Amino acid sequence: MGLWSKIKKAAKKVWRAVKATVRVVVRVIVAVVFRIINLALVWLPIKKKLRVQVLILRKANEDPVVEVADMDLALDYVKKTLNDKFDVTLKFYGKPGVQILPNIAPAAALSVECDSGAAKNEWGEAGEYFADNLAGWNAIPLSFRFPITAYIVKDIAGKIGCSMGLFTDYVTVSEAGVKSDSTLMHEIGHCCNLLHRDNQKNLMFPNDGRGNDVTGWQKFVFRNSRHCTFW
Repeated sequence: MGLWSKIKKAAKKVWRAVKATVRVVVRVIVAVVFRIINLALVWLPIKKKLRVQVLILRKANEDPVVEVADMDLALDYVKKTLNDKFDVTLKFYGKPGVQILPNIAPAAALSVECDSGAAKNEWGEAGEYFADNLAGWNAIPLSFRFPITAYIVKDIAGKIGCSMGLFTDYVTVSEAGVKSDSTLMHEIGHCCNLLHRDNQKNLMFPNDGRGNDVTGWQKFVFRNSRHCTFW
């Protein structure tokens, strides 16, 4: 690799990190502002709405990671849990609500990491790819509905689902995670500021085989995230 190519590669890496930092800062500020607004309106006895956009990645051979119909089980679980446990209605952000992205995804986005590795994803090629396809956002929010984008990826190191909580507006679910009815809903819970619980009957139990019980406090926190809106 020549000197000029090395310089361009380094510059691109720095610019990618700068954009990722701006994205995180903006999301945290928005999360705080809308938490205050939601708290001010918490007394309103109105059912809230949460918007989701499911985007399925394409592998190198151009095949989608899963087919659109494969999402039915997980989405039915999300719809029922939101309605029964959080008094929230599931709405799709785009039309259709489940789409296969047209272009082949980069390898970094198809096979991602979680936990501390999720931050590495966000500041790298995977994070840039997810940001470019994120529903409801550009550099700033495009609407005040703050949809959650669920990226269906090939695999996640040591996990079948992942979320960075309030730092992003997307979750990742692996091909294996799609086959688990509760994984998508569990990661949406993280995106709406819920933490893990030790009770296996609870939605936020960290391992598969969980139930969908939630506490009153979890319901309060979830409904007051920026993703749950009255409009």
